[in-house]
Amino acid sequence: MSRQGRVYKHGAGWAFDVDVGPSTGHRTRKRERGFPTRREAVTALEAVRARFVDVTDPTTTDVASYLFDWVDRMAAAQTIRPSTADSYRRIVAVAADRLGTLRLDRLTAADLDSLYHWLLTTGGRTGVGRSPRTVRYFHTVLRKALADAVRKRMLGRNVADEADPPSSTAAKAPEPVIWNTEAVQAFLDTEWLPNYRKICWSLALGTGLRRGELAGLKWSDLDGDRLTVRRTRTTANHLVIEGEPKTAKGRRTITVDAGLVSMLRSWRAEQARLQIRAGIRSEYLLTGPTLEPWHPDSLTQAWARDAARATADGLAEAPMRLHDCRHWNATQLVANNVDLNTVADRLGHSTPAFTLAVYGHSDAERDRAAASKLGAALGF
Repeated sequence: MSRQGRVYKHGAGWAFDVDVGPSTGHRTRKRERGFPTRREAVTALEAVRARFVDVTDPTTTDVASYLFDWVDRMAAAQTIRPSTADSYRRIVAVAADRLGTLRLDRLTAADLDSLYHWLLTTGGRTGVGRSPRTVRYFHTVLRKALADAVRKRMLGRNVADEADPPSSTAAKAPEPVIWNTEAVQAFLDTEWLPNYRKICWSLALGTGLRRGELAGLKWSDLDGDRLTVRRTRTTANHLVIEGEPKTAKGRRTITVDAGLVSMLRSWRAEQARLQIRAGIRSEYLLTGPTLEPWHPDSLTQAWARDAARATADGLAEAPMRLHDCRHWNATQLVANNVDLNTVADRLGHSTPAFTLAVYGHSDAERDRAAASKLGAALGF
């Protein structure tokens, strides 16, 4: 049989078979039948052959070469976003240092377990162990890469399925710190917070937008009290990449509170005056200390410094992450009985169930209210 494949008559229809494994002594054929015409069988054969065209012989490929090539192929095909590719490459680089010289078809679950143990104990950047959550992410990426090798018939099974990464319970993200309303208001009213950052944090808390969505906002996205999320600014190897939201739900229009709209209008006039004086023009709604659009990483760092100072000044009990502004926003909406469909739409979530599971945090006030309701029901 030809390694290029063949189309042949089968019963009342047509069929094909073609090699889909690497060019080694052992041949792996894929067969499909039931095509009504020869042309349809030829088209299907060509599609299968194209799918497996980059299959490599696992007996001549080491783990490092395969993993780096896998990420590059995914990135080139735009199967993953540039920021995701950057994250995958960092994972692959660490794994390649430990496992890279192994032949791909000789990689075992024990090899992966050894990698995970090293990561958990001394495999961090400073010689300390990484968190179970991080190590499980390593496992997720490697499992995905090896699954692709199995799908393309380079490997007979996915050894990652037999490995023992940290459990999902151990890898669960810690509960976010969420400030109460008094802490948030005190923080936004503090005298040491400059206006350009006060605008950022007010918008983050008042809309629940993600970091990249905040950094990507332009004045053209604000129409009256309606704010449209059209783009995000993410990073890959610290370089800013601007693109559309990841999902259809991410592209959305939400209503902004009248008080926040008034604050934004005042900021627009102030920003314009400052930019004219500095000879700078920018269409971005949020700008940093140099009046240029925020680098997403700088936005996170600025928030962290301000949250730490708010904690040191006694305005809050503990620092809150920038992403936790999103949690704060969702918690406030749920606490004030906003229906979950609306909450999910405002946050750009795929389903209300996801919103409730990830962002439906309780707080002390709601807990006390629940206790009071139960007491009333018991007649206390």
